[in-house]
Amino acid sequence: MFLFLALACDGGNVKVADSGENADFVDIDGDGYLASIDCDDEDPAINQGADDIAGDGIDQDCDGADDIDVGPDDTGGEDSGGEDTGGTSDDQDGDGFPAAVDCDDDDDTVYPGAEEVLDDGVDQDCDGKDAFDDDVDDDGYDYLVDCDDEDASVNPGATEVYDDGIDQDCDGLDAVTEDVDGDGYGYGVDCDDGDPAINPGATEVAEDGIDQDCDGEDDPLPADADGDGYANETYYGTDCDDGDATVYPGASETVGDDIDSDCDGADYGVDGLAAGDLVITEIMYDPDAVSDSDGEWFEVYNNTAHSVNLKGLVGADDSAYAAADIFSIDVDLVAESGARLVFGISDDTTSNGGISVDFDYAGGGVSFNNGGDELYIGVDAGRSYTTIDSVSFDETTGWPAAKGMSIELKDTTVSASSNDSSGNWCKATATAGSTTDLGSPGAASSGC
Repeated sequence: MFLFLALACDGGNVKVADSGENADFVDIDGDGYLASIDCDDEDPAINQGADDIAGDGIDQDCDGADDIDVGPDDTGGEDSGGEDTGGTSDDQDGDGFPAAVDCDDDDDTVYPGAEEVLDDGVDQDCDGKDAFDDDVDDDGYDYLVDCDDEDASVNPGATEVYDDGIDQDCDGLDAVTEDVDGDGYGYGVDCDDGDPAINPGATEVAEDGIDQDCDGEDDPLPADADGDGYANETYYGTDCDDGDATVYPGASETVGDDIDSDCDGADYGVDGLAAGDLVITEIMYDPDAVSDSDGEWFEVYNNTAHSVNLKGLVGADDSAYAAADIFSIDVDLVAESGARLVFGISDDTTSNGGISVDFDYAGGGVSFNNGGDELYIGVDAGRSYTTIDSVSFDETTGWPAAKGMSIELKDTTVSASSNDSSGNWCKATATAGSTTDLGSPGAASSGC
């Protein structure tokens, strides 16, 4: 083995090292300091005996740190606190701030108190962070909530664009077109992605309340969907059921089927009535607070289980139905099952005592004698009339004497036969209308 000698001044001692396992005992840079103590044995200017150059970032004297001078001057090696710092200046960039407080002493634009440049990645004022604009893109959302504060089209309030790979609304994902119901139309264009029968290519079913084709509305029926020759009400026609060709104005009614086949608003008309289907239940024949010519009225009860259109019903005050003593209902007037309809000689509530009537028979021949009279309701049968119900009342034969009040049929005996007996009638006790006269027009009996 070859032996290399190296001399180093170390307290007057001579040290010997070889080039093998004792490599720490060589002096590569020839500065007189062995590698074992030279902190950079490839640079002869760096060793324990070198002078340190303050503030250059290099530890020339191998003491573990670059020397600095924290004093504001360069006059004696003491800083403002009197502490020995090596006697060299530490304000390398000449900005008036030493390296101890200047976070970048090689840049004279960087020092404590310098004006920050927003968003440039440089901490000009040495506060430990770069100053930034909290809403760089001016979209009204700051950086804390705006997932891309350099793009004004991206913020929590933005509208998502499907399938573009961009999260416009900052919800963490890009909206994508899905087709949950498998009808070939995805979310965003399918107005009901849970129903495969609803999509922009579906066939609309008119008037079903559903927008099958996603055009924003349910299509109306065609003018005559059932082809019965009558337009529906959407097109200002008179067909009350344009999905049934057997239903139209003038169609034949089937009594009791609860279908308004002829579009008159009822199951059937007066031609389907039988005796007792309508019952006379109340009569005001002698009003006191108003005149007889304004205040007479009577009530009729629908005793059937169906709605009936009373158009064509005739009222009379004698059994002969003489032309001078009758009136006829000439308009559609529907009586629902169990309804009580009021027929009055006047519908003027300012003169008839405040009574609301369903049909005004003014001008007809029906008027009542104060002591008693007859009342008939029937249907024109051609050469005669079919009576549905009648009442013959007479104060002299036990019927209630009722001046200023109506006579009422007991609610427990409502039938065309029970109202023939005076014992089933009583005087009204409730106030009728707006006067002192008594009665219960359109309502259940008040006195019995």
